[in-house]
Amino acid sequence: MDTQTIQRVRNGLNDPRIGPETIALMLTRVCNFSCVYCRGGRPATKNNRTRNVADELAAEELFELLADAHELQAKEINLGGMDGEPFCRMDIADIMTQIKKHCFTGSLTSNGSFLNVKMAKMMTDCGWDILLLSLDAADASIQQTLRPAHDGKPYFAGIIEFLDFLNRNESGLRILLNVVISKLNYKQLPELVKFADNYKNIESINVLKMLNMGLENYGDLQLNRQELNEFKSILFDLNSNKLKYLGNWLGGGDEEESGLSLRGAEISPLLREEPKRCYANYYILSIDSNGDVIQCPQHQKVIEGLNIRKTPLRELWANEHLQFRRKMADYAYCFDECCTILKEQNKLIYKNITPADIEKGR
Repeated sequence: MDTQTIQRVRNGLNDPRIGPETIALMLTRVCNFSCVYCRGGRPATKNNRTRNVADELAAEELFELLADAHELQAKEINLGGMDGEPFCRMDIADIMTQIKKHCFTGSLTSNGSFLNVKMAKMMTDCGWDILLLSLDAADASIQQTLRPAHDGKPYFAGIIEFLDFLNRNESGLRILLNVVISKLNYKQLPELVKFADNYKNIESINVLKMLNMGLENYGDLQLNRQELNEFKSILFDLNSNKLKYLGNWLGGGDEEESGLSLRGAEISPLLREEPKRCYANYYILSIDSNGDVIQCPQHQKVIEGLNIRKTPLRELWANEHLQFRRKMADYAYCFDECCTILKEQNKLIYKNITPADIEKGR
């Protein structure tokens, strides 16, 4: 986060005409995976792709949104993958190309199952910027046990082909790995770090705590106290400049997690007494696959009455329905469950915004 973003938030507290810096688009709720710890989205079709889901924004609607976002001077378009896999859309290459034609920074979250040499060429040729890749292990059997495809087909070799192509061709694509820790892979983290060190495009590893999504097998996958202590030692002993983030750990007041730390981490643990304020909605606008505005990429609560199909982007951003942002800037009830990166951004904004700035925005 740079000083321009902080200034944008400061000005936006008092001026709703100042648009979002980032548009977070959930392109689809269709997913071709059955991850063991995830409730997942709607099943994909037989070929794992979908051309049209009735309620999803069509490509033409997305292109119009991108043009409006360009006029509002947005900087980044993030194609999210919380409940769906963006590459399940057959028009994904056209969408990504259009994003780059508007000179946005493009970021995309993927499970990696569609990655191969062809996809590496497409992303390199269109100048795509960031891929957030969900990779839980450097071992194909563990990865495909934790994150199996609906059709049972292996996909790990495609990820290797993709990464090897980037290595050979001096691609500028930045890759951020997201790894979810469970009983099945916590001991394998050192191997994943070694794996990442072999690929110059892999910039960082984000170590995520498994969330309880109400699945029956959650207890079977969660680390017990002994395993958590062992994981603490594993983390502390690792020494890699790519292992930077502790994801959503240390968020819920769990004292057993209080010893988690990384030697070279850029992220500091959240102090319990720090104010739980959220300014994310002053620089990020989150839109669901059907056009609904949602509270944020992490907490996908629909803001009733706001849909990009019904309201132009500039009007939507200034709409009074979005005044929940002011409440979140006072106290964010979902702060403990948020990811560390957003927490750190909020802490940085809070340190650089004066009480007078906040008072003006009331």
